[in-house]
Amino acid sequence: MVTHFVLALVLAAWAPRIPQVRSDLGLSDGELGLALLGGPVGALATLWAAGTLVRRLGSRRMVVASLVGYCTAGTLLAVVSGVPSLFAVLAVWCALSGALDVASNAQAAMIEELFGRRIMMTVHAAWTGGALVGAGLGAGAAALDVPLGLQTAVLGAVGLAVALPATGWMLDGDHAVAAPRASPRGHRRSAELRASVRWVVPFVPLCVVAFASFLGEGIAADWSAVYLTDVTGASPGLAGVGLVAYMTCMLGVRLVGDRVVEAHGVRRTIRPLALAAGVVFACALVLGGTAAGTALGIVGFAVLGAGLACVVPAAFSEAGRRATRAGAPAGPAIALVGSLGYAGWLAGPPLIGGVAELVGLRTTMWAVVGLTCAIAALTGVLATASSPTPPESPTPPDSPVPPRPDSAVPLPTTASLPPATTSASAAG
Repeated sequence: MVTHFVLALVLAAWAPRIPQVRSDLGLSDGELGLALLGGPVGALATLWAAGTLVRRLGSRRMVVASLVGYCTAGTLLAVVSGVPSLFAVLAVWCALSGALDVASNAQAAMIEELFGRRIMMTVHAAWTGGALVGAGLGAGAAALDVPLGLQTAVLGAVGLAVALPATGWMLDGDHAVAAPRASPRGHRRSAELRASVRWVVPFVPLCVVAFASFLGEGIAADWSAVYLTDVTGASPGLAGVGLVAYMTCMLGVRLVGDRVVEAHGVRRTIRPLALAAGVVFACALVLGGTAAGTALGIVGFAVLGAGLACVVPAAFSEAGRRATRAGAPAGPAIALVGSLGYAGWLAGPPLIGGVAELVGLRTTMWAVVGLTCAIAALTGVLATASSPTPPESPTPPDSPVPPRPDSAVPLPTTASLPPATTSASAAG
């Protein structure tokens, strides 16, 4: 939780400083957009490699290494001089952010499995809380004209001071190295390819759900204020309330999500929330041009935050559980699901903008309703494996051991995964 909080805190504090950076560098909107593309490109390009490194080194070592790099790389923002340097710094910074994200989620998945209770949504609540605090600190620093270099240095130092000692309590043991094979080179490559395909297939439904959820999150983050301003006529100050309401409700649901899922199950928790988000958001769109359009829009984004709150944590939890119960590390599985999810975050806002040019923003935002309905329909894939169970008591050697029920799709063991010397996509 501490690591997730620091991860979101440092990065979210950067967002309010973007207008100042654009002004200082004299960038146009197009140049700024190109430079900001470095962040998602860096994150997506390294998620597979991060999953492989987690498998080889273990999540705890990867958390320590990426945490140090992430908290120090942000200080490079103070020395950027143009589009190429800003693109490069953001690519490196967000690459380290993605590595820290994968490693932290892999550690959480292992702890959840050993602990015997769901914790992933509470862990992600810490991320949402860090994002809210970081955005507030960044806005305050911008208002007080605090130099960007000083802000990133202070937050990076605080992040290291808080999170680095906490890694001492993390667990080892989730790394494994595939044994080399003595088969001929051609046969070995063919077997590695088949093993990679067999390993990826069970996670495809989780990737689809994560993609849909991240797509909705990206739309809410980038288009909520624009929608409230252009469609409902909200003032610029009031338009920002939509995103605040979205993140606040997401935080509240994630704080209680684990306990609710333990009591009622994944389907009975996520499906009603997703359906409620779709219905409320549809009502807000229908009445968007009325006098109550702004209030309904804010409520719509708030309920959307609640509807999407548990989806990604549940997908990461399920991915880690499927991998660990098959004898494979959780890191590559979470990297696979996360990379497809982040692709949705990256693709969503540009798609909305392009379609809105053709049919209008209000009509385009009906895509959010479609996403929530799709998530509700696919909720079952988040609960195919059995719930986390506490470690079983030792069984006497002479007593029969009953087979452990497990409805997860069988996956190859770690030994059957492709060796780390193959490409990142195969190893992931």
